[in-house]
Amino acid sequence: MGTSLSHDADDTGDDRVSAGRTCRSALHADQELSCGTHGFGDLRYLCPTHDALRRCSTTTQVGVRNTGPSTVYVTVIHGPRRGERQQGPEREIAPGHTADLRPGQGDLLFDLTLRGAGPVKSLTVVSVR
Repeated sequence: MGTSLSHDADDTGDDRVSAGRTCRSALHADQELSCGTHGFGDLRYLCPTHDALRRCSTTTQVGVRNTGPSTVYVTVIHGPRRGERQQGPEREIAPGHTADLRPGQGDLLFDLTLRGAGPVKSLTVVSVR
């Protein structure tokens, strides 16, 4: 069974990546959860407010913290344009540690995938640029 938390208590209802958003999984260790679909919303663009789509900039980095009790493995899915996606190397993040995740140079950040060996995997966004 997989779970995700796409809207936290302080969430404005906007479906874009922002600090405080959480992605959680209770899937088996060999199954990945798509954080871009469940938890982090649209990763491609950083918008100052939910109604300011025309002033959005491209997301260049997402800082995440492993807020779960076990090590997690995160992969960045990126590409130069819609329909062209590449998978970056898997990153290991220990409990309580943070990592800055970036798409390739000039690429769009489409998704982050999350998997791990523990019963509950959890990533929380700490920063977005």
